Amino acid sequence: MSKAKPSTAGVVCRHLDLSTGHLPVAERDACELYLSSEGTAGRSCLGGPYGWMIYVPTEAEDVPQDVSPELAALMAQARGQDCHYIHFDRDGPIDEMLTFYD
Repeated sequence: MSKAKPSTAGVVCRHLDLSTGHLPVAERDACELYLSSEGTAGRSCLGGPYGWMIYVPTEAEDVPQDVSPELAALMAQARGQDCHYIHFDRDGPIDEMLTFYD
C-alpha cells in the first residue's frame, strides 16, 4: 500500500466509500458496541448517526483476528486501491460487485 501523502495541511489518506449495507450485520453491531462502550468492546471505528469509518491495516497480517471474513475481504479490496479507511455510510454507494446485506 502506498504511504499517506504529506501536504501543507497535514497527512492526506484515501478511503473506500461504501453503503453500510456492504458491512455484515454482526460487524455493524460490533461497531455500535464499540461506540456505546466508549471503546472498551466491539469493532474499533469512528462513528456517527449514519455510519462508520474503519481503519484498514497496511499489511493483511495486521488485520485483527476477530474481523469477519467479509470485512477482511473488504479491507483487502481497500488496501488494493491504496485506501487507509473504509467509510460505510447509509447513503454511500452500492457496489454491484460486492455482497449487500441490507
